[in-house]
Amino acid sequence: MYKVFFNQKLINIFSQENITLNKSNTQNVENYSTTDVQKWFQSFIKNSTSEVCLIHPNPEFFFGVFTAAFLKIDAAGGIVLNKSKEMLFIYRNGVWDLPKGKAEEGETMEETAIREVEEECGIYRLQIVKKLPSTYHIYQSPYKKTKGKWILKETFWYEMKYFGLNTGIPQEEENITEIKWFASNELDEVLHNTYENLKQIIELYRF
Repeated sequence: MYKVFFNQKLINIFSQENITLNKSNTQNVENYSTTDVQKWFQSFIKNSTSEVCLIHPNPEFFFGVFTAAFLKIDAAGGIVLNKSKEMLFIYRNGVWDLPKGKAEEGETMEETAIREVEEECGIYRLQIVKKLPSTYHIYQSPYKKTKGKWILKETFWYEMKYFGLNTGIPQEEENITEIKWFASNELDEVLHNTYENLKQIIELYRF
């Protein structure tokens, strides 16, 4: 099963047997090509549907067809926990976010994740503990070389331990105005003001 977000809208990619609830907005995409996906997406962004389920007998295969319809970009980020098990968030553009960013040439995803946390939060002495599920979202490129193209970004997430004492310094040139550590019972504040595609990761740490 895959979940792909476009703004507040959700695209689920399932096989028929994985649908456990009665979903009204379902569509069989067994015979879809990449061109079909592109045409479908143009229709999807114009309608008022907030959630849709695309049904295919082999979701993994279809996800490859689906992603080929977009310009694919990889990014990586960290779920950083300190010695008190508090979780690190950045406040950027008026929203609570997790430190993350695009991979640079020659980097592994693990290296990207650590570099982005270090750069955006000003903390070091990080250790990756485990890989977490990726998140996916679609947006229209604002950048000069790719302006107007639809991008599907996969963000690879890693749980990290932080062994330092510094609470962090926000990278202001990236519009980060605050860094804050939240206990697991304080995450409701974040969930009320964060991106939809991040909620599935944050929920893993709420108790």
